[in-house]
Amino acid sequence: MKVKVFLHGYFAKFHPGPIEVNASTVAEAVALVTRQLPGFRPNAVRGRHRITVAGCENVENLYRPAVNGEVHLIPQFAGGKSGGFLQILLGVALVAVGWFAGIGFLLQAGALIFLGGISQLLMPAPDAEDNEKKSRYLGAPKNTVEIGTRIPILYGEDLVGGHFLSFDTDAIVTG
Repeated sequence: MKVKVFLHGYFAKFHPGPIEVNASTVAEAVALVTRQLPGFRPNAVRGRHRITVAGCENVENLYRPAVNGEVHLIPQFAGGKSGGFLQILLGVALVAVGWFAGIGFLLQAGALIFLGGISQLLMPAPDAEDNEKKSRYLGAPKNTVEIGTRIPILYGEDLVGGHFLSFDTDAIVTG
């Protein structure tokens, strides 16, 4: 199926106009375009480009056919959370009141609240699925290793901790 991929924001500099590809899903169309255009290659400073696909709010939507045969790629902002705007506004208001009233501690408090709001916007959002069950009996810094995690191999001598690759025991209390 023919799919037109439209690039928005600074992605539009990578290729003029829409790109037509043969793809059965949105993910396939995105993969075809991002692998072919040199502008999508990872940058040494910024790393990989963060992409938002318009109309795809979750992963399942990426593996469906494109709506109306169109896919719109938009650059994603690198900030973490959507919160922090109220904190920024409160900080600016306190700085303004402290400036006009000549109250020093309001200036300081407003500046700190403002900087706290900025840092809250830039911090990455915590994963909701990060419910790691830790054991109090195992001494490793992290008790489990997810499937697909690379395990480093050390050559030479060094003081390191370990990972338990498999530790499958169940405790059943009866009676």
